[in-house]
Amino acid sequence: MSSLQSTFRPKFAYSHGRMGVLKLLLMEQSDVDRMLGARDLKEVEKILTELKLTSVIDQGINEGRAILEAVGTWMRREVEQMSPDEADEIFHILWLENDAPVISYFIKQKLNLTSEISKEPLSGMSAFDPDEIKQFIKDGSQGALPMHLTDFITEMLGGEESNAKEVDTAVAAYIANLQLELAGRSGSEHIKSFVSHKIDLNNIRTAVRLNKEEEDEVLPYLLGGGTIPAKELAGDKDKIVSAIEHSGLFMFLPNDLETLFSDPIEFEQLAAHIVATDVSKMWNVPLSIDPLFAFAAITNNQLKLIRTILIAKRSELTPQETKQSLPPFLTASNFA
Repeated sequence: MSSLQSTFRPKFAYSHGRMGVLKLLLMEQSDVDRMLGARDLKEVEKILTELKLTSVIDQGINEGRAILEAVGTWMRREVEQMSPDEADEIFHILWLENDAPVISYFIKQKLNLTSEISKEPLSGMSAFDPDEIKQFIKDGSQGALPMHLTDFITEMLGGEESNAKEVDTAVAAYIANLQLELAGRSGSEHIKSFVSHKIDLNNIRTAVRLNKEEEDEVLPYLLGGGTIPAKELAGDKDKIVSAIEHSGLFMFLPNDLETLFSDPIEFEQLAAHIVATDVSKMWNVPLSIDPLFAFAAITNNQLKLIRTILIAKRSELTPQETKQSLPPFLTASNFA
């Protein structure tokens, strides 16, 4: 057990009891189904105000993006109060998932790669202050931003001309590397697996989408650090299937891996099972950072799902189209 895991047992014991109360606020599948079936954005926002998850914020807030930010800010504060100060940075593994679209947006905006209808992403659960990122890009004021972030942004803005897809990929790689580093510091094998498997799933999605492209055109869009070497996923259908069959994820996926290329909804359901399995293993390590990380992971997942539904309703997508873009859904039952 790492020093982080062993030194703060009393604090983790308190967090275990507090989570028993907070997990009752989390959404269930029926809540998601209600939002998916809503007629429009206004109805989704009304449903949001009725959820237990939003009962903890100012009840005068009724706009979707503002609700999301308020709940995220409240939940992050709860998580940080339940963890030792020395462990706070480990939760950045989760908050960084919300930083990625913000960093990408500001870089693309500076490079004139955003459209007129693009909106700044909102999240109350982020590792870096969005306003400070915006200010740094505007006038170079670093504020409290870490040097590795400002160096990365400077490189992106001053390097070779990039398109929007290349910016997103570079940001994703930067975030993944930070997550891997933090997972290593956590001392938790389950958190390490969680991060590596998330990278695997992202790479599988990318490889499947680009399976008709040449290997050297696919590889730049795949991330390092997964359990499946990126090079093994860069190629045609047969190569992708072979890579997955020889990986530890194969037991969670259908015997006929051809369905990965024809049924994205089924893949996302299976991806949810893989992530949920990693999360459930964390819950079974008492008096450690693992259960609190699991709780934070589920909360973060649910807020990302709400954000996706809000964007889909604003774009007038059908429920079926929305389902294809939803992240894997985790519920409080994953604590069992």
